[in-house]
Amino acid sequence: MTLRRSASLVLAVAVLPALATALLAGCGSGHDAKPSARRTGSPARSSGAPRTAGPPGSLGQKITVGGTVDATVYQYKQPSVTGGSSPGPAGYAWGSADVQVCTHSGVTATVTVDWETWALRYADNSIVEATTKTDDAFPQPLYPVKSHQVPAGQCVRGWITFAVPAGTKPTLVEYTPHGYVAQWRTGT
Repeated sequence: MTLRRSASLVLAVAVLPALATALLAGCGSGHDAKPSARRTGSPARSSGAPRTAGPPGSLGQKITVGGTVDATVYQYKQPSVTGGSSPGPAGYAWGSADVQVCTHSGVTATVTVDWETWALRYADNSIVEATTKTDDAFPQPLYPVKSHQVPAGQCVRGWITFAVPAGTKPTLVEYTPHGYVAQWRTGT
């Protein structure tokens, strides 16, 4: 009787971890592993290093991000606004990027876009995030300021505006949805 109980206990101890592993592996199988094109709050990063979409592209170049979307920065201009509200203290100007994000056809993930996933990078590695203001003087049409869903096979294009130091121009425009990083050289 003791030998039979010991064999059952050994079998249970050997089978339980394998069963638990199989159950845990199945928990994520109903979710699409592809990222959406939206960052929530501060720059969302996956655990580990950010996944780059490759070397920086040129203005007008389409870059595939996460196998889910194609993003393009068509142009960057600074100053981009000469009237309207001030971008901040003396020595600041408005800079704007004309961007587009297209969701691949057949994608089942929910893709949302907004200004929060875009930033400017300078030669000294400083970052400027998109402004939280909007103004009728900003270049039009505006890229969605707040979360906007982009159905599979469709695109969204518009301008994103940044309050930037007036004396220098950024070297890169960055798009950073869910731990991915895509960059375009501004040509400056």
